[in-house]
Amino acid sequence: MFNIDWQSISKMSVGMSGILILVSIFLIILLIVWHKDSDSKLDLKDLICINGVIDEKKFTRFGAWIVSTWGFVYLILANKFTEWYFTGYMALWVGNAIVDKYLSNQKLTKQQDKS
Repeated sequence: MFNIDWQSISKMSVGMSGILILVSIFLIILLIVWHKDSDSKLDLKDLICINGVIDEKKFTRFGAWIVSTWGFVYLILANKFTEWYFTGYMALWVGNAIVDKYLSNQKLTKQQDKS
């Protein structure tokens, strides 16, 4: 019925899956606790929302950050990590923030010039 080749299953993938499940469960519990705490000033919705409404740009950026960070951790655990991955990772996120800030300032400047 079920013929699983246990030799072909990588210990790395099983370990990474286990870590991902534990981290996900921890984050979900943490979100529920923070959501129920009325004194908490931390609002995790701000990671993906603007004024309580999901913002496509923020949502996409947050999702991409999670996926790329997970890839970063995988490379380290698989002993395939090099300085080029680190440089590329940092360039991607720092560059993204700089470009976003520049475009936001350009948009603001154009709006001020019109008024």
